[in-house]
Amino acid sequence: MNIIIIGDGKVGYTIAEHLAKENHNITVIDNNEDALKKADDTLDVMCVKGNGARKSVLLEAGIESADILIAATSRDEINMICCLMAKKICDVRTVARIRDPEYYEEFSDLQQNLGIDVVINPEYAAAIEVANILQFPSAMNIEPFFGGRVRMVEFRVQKGDMLDGVKLSQLGNGKWPANTLVLAVERQQEVYIPGGDFTFQEGDSIFVMGQIQSLTELFRAMNRYVPQVHSVMIAGGGRTAYYLAKIIGRLNISVKIIEISTKKCNKLSEDIPNAMIIEGDATSKDVLEAENIEDVDAFITMTGRDEENLITAMYAVERGVDKVIAMTTRVNLPSIINKLGLDSVVSPKLVTASHIIGYVRGMQNSKGSIVESLYKIVDGKAEIISFVASESTKIIDIPLRELRLKKEVLVACIQHGSHIIVPHGNEQIKKGDKVLVVTKDNTRILSLDDIVAD
Repeated sequence: MNIIIIGDGKVGYTIAEHLAKENHNITVIDNNEDALKKADDTLDVMCVKGNGARKSVLLEAGIESADILIAATSRDEINMICCLMAKKICDVRTVARIRDPEYYEEFSDLQQNLGIDVVINPEYAAAIEVANILQFPSAMNIEPFFGGRVRMVEFRVQKGDMLDGVKLSQLGNGKWPANTLVLAVERQQEVYIPGGDFTFQEGDSIFVMGQIQSLTELFRAMNRYVPQVHSVMIAGGGRTAYYLAKIIGRLNISVKIIEISTKKCNKLSEDIPNAMIIEGDATSKDVLEAENIEDVDAFITMTGRDEENLITAMYAVERGVDKVIAMTTRVNLPSIINKLGLDSVVSPKLVTASHIIGYVRGMQNSKGSIVESLYKIVDGKAEIISFVASESTKIIDIPLRELRLKKEVLVACIQHGSHIIVPHGNEQIKKGDKVLVVTKDNTRILSLDDIVAD
């Protein structure tokens, strides 16, 4: 597909990087020569210098033959104008990065009046991901599927626990809860879609899918169950903290935000009256001790500065906080942070890239199977793709055990009507079913039929 990305900052670059790997034709527009040079040197993209809100620049970038325009500059108003101008020129799908809460909360009006097809808010998406983790704190990270009825959790194998040195095929001995499935394993930067002969080792990061009850049984069996979170302390009062406080406040979780800026504190006090706002340096040990950091159930670092997030989060771990979550703006940091003992790391850029790639895949609609959504896992090294099977899908009504799946491809879950199934070999995919497929990121899966080896 022909895709134009306006804005080559951190988010725009990350989106361009991921979409370029999908073999799309990418054109990047930006006024910053240094940013364009970096993209030109490191990515397989075309670069155009200029203001993406101008008609002449859009025409130079090839808007008339574009399938999608993604406006990802740092200014919401510019992004909206870019989408409006693109729609005036031709019938192109538009995606806008909208960060300001006042704009984002009225995104339906923006879609109707400005012709924006999809609104992406990295901070809100990150807040949703953190809120999901807080609702199931036993896991390092968690991703809900099918309206939250099924969830994928990530955890690490510890020395001497029930998985250490055990083959996957040996888990069916009654200790492993039914209706749970191991999707992927990360070991020393490598990702595996494990078969029955795969042996787990200490330090492996495991991704498991199942319903909440089954996952709770799993963590209880491993003696790693963490009680529900009732109190949260947030370091930093930026947009992500604002969105998160709004979300978890509805879950009856008490929220305390520590922010150094007086102006931000006053604004947060007005906008989130149920949260406790503390003016102070959230990276100061004295401030954290004065606010009784050791008494909270969860501590989240969202200062906007990766190094301070890391150091402050490590201090919270040292003080014995049960659940510590660090936010990072750098794609390559999560795996490094995990090595330092921090288990939950959220990257707004990766979350945003996953949403946009899922939208792009959905537009392709190849071979009759619809890509409903796509999720990046294992730091982007693997994917969970949600398909909807249609009558033209060739593999429907065939038992899974009779399908010769591609190497390192796994059918993880099937929604048949109101029923959710973690499938076994006798299950069949039916017309209209929603199907979750897990694969490594270098395996091209554009339709359900692509999961079968040639």
